[in-house]
Amino acid sequence: MEQEDCYRWCRELKDNQQVIGTIDVVDINSDIECAVFGYCMSKNYWNQGIMTEAFTAVKNFLFERVGFNRIEASHHTENSGSGKVMKKVGMSLEGIKREGAKDNEGNLCDTATYSIFKADWEKEKLYNF
Repeated sequence: MEQEDCYRWCRELKDNQQVIGTIDVVDINSDIECAVFGYCMSKNYWNQGIMTEAFTAVKNFLFERVGFNRIEASHHTENSGSGKVMKKVGMSLEGIKREGAKDNEGNLCDTATYSIFKADWEKEKLYNF
């Protein structure tokens, strides 16, 4: 079934089409034209730039083709690698939400929220031509 406001991709290896991760819009706030990202990837493929590449492509798509004004994402504060991905794609730290989510084991955890606005993305494109 195709849904107009559903944005979900999987990342696969070229040689064998094995899925190694996903990236998707987990929430949309139409009032402020905001898309909230979520992503995960197999630990075997961390620190290789794969998620940064995927996140950049999806960010560009959502600004250029869909027309969002704001993109945001959050991560467990103990997952510094995810924060590095967000910084690499041009996002800025907005703050820490104490006990803002539950981790994979159901425990409350602090989350760091990052965002980027279309105007910032457009400036970034001018300097990276």
